Amino acid sequence: MPEHSTATETRTRVRTISARASRTSKGRGVGGIKSINKAVAILREIHAASRPMRVSELSKRLDLSPSVVSRIVSTLAKGGLLDHDEETNRIQLGLGMAVFGHSALGRRRLDLIAIPVMAKLSEEFKEYISLSRLAEGRVVMVRGGPVEVMHQNTFLTTVVPVHASAPGKLLAAWLSDERLVELLELRGMDSYTPNTMTSVRQFKEGLRKIRRERFALDDEELVPGFRHVAAPIFDQDGSVIAALSAGGPKAKLNAEEIEKLRRALTNAGTQISRQLGYPTAAPRP
Repeated sequence: MPEHSTATETRTRVRTISARASRTSKGRGVGGIKSINKAVAILREIHAASRPMRVSELSKRLDLSPSVVSRIVSTLAKGGLLDHDEETNRIQLGLGMAVFGHSALGRRRLDLIAIPVMAKLSEEFKEYISLSRLAEGRVVMVRGGPVEVMHQNTFLTTVVPVHASAPGKLLAAWLSDERLVELLELRGMDSYTPNTMTSVRQFKEGLRKIRRERFALDDEELVPGFRHVAAPIFDQDGSVIAALSAGGPKAKLNAEEIEKLRRALTNAGTQISRQLGYPTAAPRP
């Protein structure tokens, strides 16, 4: 563009170019959006299955032609979002998804506030401290360790069921009855140990107690021989947006240690909640 062009001329040229681009892409825009929706559907289906899947299986489940599924899978695999084993023709989520997930979890305001609090707790109890949120009907737990580990952005992320985990039960306690039933119907209530609660009625009764006491306990309900304690984190509106939790072997976490951990997690959750704008949170004695 000539240096003597006026600002008005520049704006006019930009508008002209934009209009041409709009006309050129007008016919392709809807198709592009549809392709994105299909790609998202494929990712969600593989995630929900929790196992590798074939193109033919995805095609049937999503009511898409095998050629469309194959083309989208190929594109996602090139971007690292899917892994496609050509020998078995099976597809699973790629490591690129983990990279994106780590980035999303580590850059939110909640994470930035919680990280130093979690690090301090970890040093005090010599255990990993977890920050958990609900996602797709499951609990995403991000475990943080001592300060030196936290500063290296090294997190261990795991996904656990709502009904059989301390953070899951705590987060479920603040859901509406309609949302809770929908979640349990979606994910089911599989039994992991003899202590796992599989009755919806008993589960709801337990949630009322959790909401009243503001803490949840997983007493060997997910893993035999392990206990886990969780406390809530509130936002400025008083909604429970996350859970702070920790646990360990049953032999180590007796009733006295559970009470110490419960008190520490509750006060830490209160500290984080206040920084998020929840003014009425008060440490539980």
